[in-house]
Amino acid sequence: MEKPSMHHTYTCTPKSVSEYPLPSASMTHELARVAGQDLLVVSQMDNSTLLKVAVDPGSGRPQDVAAFQIGSMMGGLHGLVASKAYPGRIWCTLQFDNTLVRVDPANGLDTPPAIEKEIPIPAPGRGPHGIIEEGENVWTTLKDSAHVLRVNHTNPADYTLCPAERKPIFVARHPTSGEFYASQDQSSQILRMDERGTRVSNTPIPAAEGTTPVGLIAGPDGNIWFTLLNAPGTFGRIGPKGEFTWFHLTTALGKSAALLHLNFDPDPPGRVPRLFLLGSSIVNPGALNAVFAVTFSSDYTHIDTQQTFVMPTQGSKVHRVLPAFGGLYVSELTVSLLAHIALPISANETGVDEASDYYSMMGLGVDAHRIRYS
Repeated sequence: MEKPSMHHTYTCTPKSVSEYPLPSASMTHELARVAGQDLLVVSQMDNSTLLKVAVDPGSGRPQDVAAFQIGSMMGGLHGLVASKAYPGRIWCTLQFDNTLVRVDPANGLDTPPAIEKEIPIPAPGRGPHGIIEEGENVWTTLKDSAHVLRVNHTNPADYTLCPAERKPIFVARHPTSGEFYASQDQSSQILRMDERGTRVSNTPIPAAEGTTPVGLIAGPDGNIWFTLLNAPGTFGRIGPKGEFTWFHLTTALGKSAALLHLNFDPDPPGRVPRLFLLGSSIVNPGALNAVFAVTFSSDYTHIDTQQTFVMPTQGSKVHRVLPAFGGLYVSELTVSLLAHIALPISANETGVDEASDYYSMMGLGVDAHRIRYS
């Protein structure tokens, strides 16, 4: 059998995961990028603190961090999302104050953030958790009362409370159908709603695939993508008619991962779609805390490559992954750490793959005669 040709040079970025200490808290949660500034915000739930993290835009490395209380001390700051209707502002959920707030993070780290608008959760709703903004509405999952709330952010009297099953977590708009979906982790079902927030259907996760849908987002392929926490290495896609397609990580580390969250690269190198899946020890102390970078075929029908970035601190219950400033940021729930992962910047680097082929002569390396490390 003829040996494959390796007579070309490949440029490769070595794996690099750095962890940055944050002001102390027992629950470091959500991440968002602030438009118009080299700034990230991070929520800490137990002390209702918003962290402002200054970032070097060239390297993506965190440089400085300052902490500010939002709401009451026990307000339960959790969900964060950057506003499109109000550029530079952040929508936040205060789970225990039972309120949505729009916050001006303010310029720089020395100026405290300011709450610009408060939207109380209408009864019997309780416990806002995840949040998104779509047009004139914000949508939030009400984890404690099992509802999804649609509310007009210019006229809060215009709202819909949609009954859900136990513990709704994420909500997202389907890019093709315009419907809205919510993950419900404890009931292991996915809720489907129309654009006004009226319930359309509620679909159980097939027992053969696993349980516990958590992370749920709109994808660049025009579909909804979600993870299953209690189904090793499993994630799914929802098509425009509500049909499910399933995917499975197959690497030595990925096939046993407990996948909690996910995010697509907003600016991928080249045309290869890239998805970042977050494996967490949040419900299984033995599960790996890591990011799994996955590329797909151009039609998103199958996985092409898989690459793993393991957190230096294990047992940290990593919580969210955010692509920004050319890299990745990961919140580590129980250890007050923010991880930064440097990513490849050129299109030819997407060929790095950790999935072995039984018939491959190349193993897990790179198919090249020479490799430059950038």
